[in-house]
Amino acid sequence: MMHGLIVLPLAILVSAIVIRAMIALAPRAGLIDHPGEHKQHEHVTPFIGGFGIMAALLLAVVMLISLYPARNTAWISLLICGGTMFLVGLVDDRWKLGFRIRLVVQAVLALLMVYGGGILLTGLGNVVFTGDIALGLLAVPFTVFATIGGINALNMVDGIDGLVGTIAGITLLLIALMTGFGGDGPMHLLSMALLGGVGGFLWFNMRHGRQHRARTFMGDNGSMTLGLLIVWLLIGLTQGEGALISPVAALWLFAIPLIDTLSVMVRRVLMGQSPFTPDRHHLHHLLQRAGFRVEDVVTSIGLLHLVLGGAGVTGLLWGVPESVMFMAFLCLFAAYVMVTARPWRFVPALRGIHRYLHLTPAANCGVFFGNCALERVEQINELVAPQLRDNTAFRTRLYQRMEADGSPGMRYAVVEIMLDDETAPLTHQIEYLRLIRKALHPYNGVYIRSYVHRDPFNDRRINPDEPAVEMRVRNRRQRKRELLEESFTYVDHGRILDQDVKHTNTEGEEAVGAPDTLIAKH
Repeated sequence: MMHGLIVLPLAILVSAIVIRAMIALAPRAGLIDHPGEHKQHEHVTPFIGGFGIMAALLLAVVMLISLYPARNTAWISLLICGGTMFLVGLVDDRWKLGFRIRLVVQAVLALLMVYGGGILLTGLGNVVFTGDIALGLLAVPFTVFATIGGINALNMVDGIDGLVGTIAGITLLLIALMTGFGGDGPMHLLSMALLGGVGGFLWFNMRHGRQHRARTFMGDNGSMTLGLLIVWLLIGLTQGEGALISPVAALWLFAIPLIDTLSVMVRRVLMGQSPFTPDRHHLHHLLQRAGFRVEDVVTSIGLLHLVLGGAGVTGLLWGVPESVMFMAFLCLFAAYVMVTARPWRFVPALRGIHRYLHLTPAANCGVFFGNCALERVEQINELVAPQLRDNTAFRTRLYQRMEADGSPGMRYAVVEIMLDDETAPLTHQIEYLRLIRKALHPYNGVYIRSYVHRDPFNDRRINPDEPAVEMRVRNRRQRKRELLEESFTYVDHGRILDQDVKHTNTEGEEAVGAPDTLIAKH
């Protein structure tokens, strides 16, 4: 463990220095990620996270060669595999390789891992109550398949600031703890070095303090390299007479990337699409649509990944049969597929969790419908949905103003369109207002305007200590309101997939308080 404790801070420092230098050099080298296509960020950002990972790997290989020279062939193979995967990922980031080319390269590197590094998946353990399953002649192709799957699973969850680094870091931390206490010096040193490389990267990738957005992205050069190296570690620890962990425990250590990626690919195939078609149905996308900010998404998924990885380690330490752990993993996967197969049902449930936890919501695009002649929220939804691009969700609430004498007054509606945390709310606000206003042209008398989030430092309705509040309250019309209908609608490229409509006649708060956390912008 001593060598691991030494290499960890060194790897953090080396990774941070290399990434900081590459941030300055990236624009000149063309290593920058532009917004567009399925990418939601609004800023030009360098994708040079792999440089920090490679710096940490090089440090690890130098120490491994010095401390364990008997396995130099394996360490050189490790460096070649990692370096080649990094270069291919960098080329893919820069010039966009086809997925077939990536798969061929990954398969070749998996073969080098087998024949050069001695990393071979020879058995699956006792996963179906029939005893240990030996792969025999299938060992090499199964290793290639598992390697390709692991590389792409980690790559596919790289969607928001800090997520892939957090997931990889948690997996490496658990591996480092097990190898440290288990006495596997080489694997412990390698896992600690890679953990340091991820730590140096996360300093520039996560949001913290005054850093409100990522200064660099991981890129395919980093995520695919990390995926390959984590697969190397997991297979190496699960095989042979001195295997430190069981193969099924490795599944739990890598649970979130595997479960999320497989479920998304199954959904794409069932919809008649290529399993490699980019979309926005990963878990982090669903959490964002439910109003979670990027920081909360990373924290939530990171904690879930830690819990699942911890469950795998606990099962291993407690001697839970491998078959039981494997069946539990399959049940977890099946439950995840069933829940996320209908995101228009899952997202409202996540919104409920978000409200229960009192988390700060991500940006919404608020649209106010005044003098609303439309009598049902479904009518409003049919007008709004075709104007929205990509995959999103929105909530519609239809209110009735009540006059002082108790008679019903004008109706109004509020539509809150969920935006990804990386998008520019004002840009979408202007665009959506223009499109919705055009769609409302046949409905005479209905007008719309935008809503913005209340600022607790400037909005006197939230800050009651302002001296003018008392006068404002006296002069304000004290009308009541009733919430007539509420709906949550899930939209895919302007087409309503499903909507959940609730009818109510519950009397609400004073009209000045509606909608929640929003105020009119005249």
